[in-house]
Amino acid sequence: MLAVFKVGGSVLEAGASAWLEEAQAWMASQGSLVLVHGGGQKISAALKRLGEPVEFIEGQRVTTPAALETVVAVLRGVVNAELVAALVARGWPALGLSGLDGGLLQGTVANPRLGRVGAVQSVRPDVLRHVLAGGYLPVVAPLAGDGEGGVLNVNGDLAAAAIAQALKADLLVFYTDTGGVRWAVDDPESIVEQLTDEEVRDWIAVGRAQAGMVPKLEAALKALAGGVATVQIGAWRRTPYTRIVQAGVVAHRGEGR
Repeated sequence: MLAVFKVGGSVLEAGASAWLEEAQAWMASQGSLVLVHGGGQKISAALKRLGEPVEFIEGQRVTTPAALETVVAVLRGVVNAELVAALVARGWPALGLSGLDGGLLQGTVANPRLGRVGAVQSVRPDVLRHVLAGGYLPVVAPLAGDGEGGVLNVNGDLAAAAIAQALKADLLVFYTDTGGVRWAVDDPESIVEQLTDEEVRDWIAVGRAQAGMVPKLEAALKALAGGVATVQIGAWRRTPYTRIVQAGVVAHRGEGR
C-alpha cells in the first residue's frame, strides 16, 4: 500500500510529534510513503525580516517575484534540508527533492492575484516510483516548473493531492496541529468525524471553511475525484481527525489502518 502524508509548516515547527510516530507505523506495517511538506511559518518570518509583505487570499500565499526567491530558498534550502537531516538522524532513508527535480510537478499560474502561485497541471509519478524502488523515502518541497524555465510556488495541500492522485495512493493524510475540520472554528472539541464531498463543497461555497482549511478541503475533493481511496485531515489513526468520503460511501474509524 502507498500513502502520501502532507505535513504543514505549523506541524513541523512543533518538532517531533505524533505524525512521526504515524509515519513510522505506516512504513512498518502498511507499505510505502511519500512526504510532502509545507513551510509557511518560516517563509512568513523570512519575508518579514526582509521587509516584504505577507498576504494570503483564500488560504494561499500571494507570491510576488521577490517573494518567490524567499519561498524557494526557505522551502528547498531550509525546511526540506532540515526535515531530511532529522529523518536521516532517526535512521530513515529520506531523500529530499522538490517538484522541480526530474520535472516532477509542472504547473501554470493559478490566479494572477496570487502572483507566482501554480496550479499543478501534470505530475511525473515515475520520478517518485524510482526513488521508492531504491528504498528511499521521498520528501518533497511543493515547487513546480512553469514549462518555460520558471518556478512556481504551489500550495502544499494541492501538491500532495496531485501527487497522491498520480501515484494512485491508497491514503492521503493532511496533518494539522489543530486536529480535523471543526464545526466551530474556535471550538477544538467540535471536530467533525466525517464529511462527504457534497458537504465539503457546501462548506466552501457558504464560507464555513476558512483560511488554510479551504485549500485542504479543495485538495481532498481533487484527490477523491482522482481515485485516491481514503483522504483524512488531522491524522491517520490518532483521533480526532476528519475523513472525507464520496457521497454514498460510508466509512468507519479503523478502515485503512
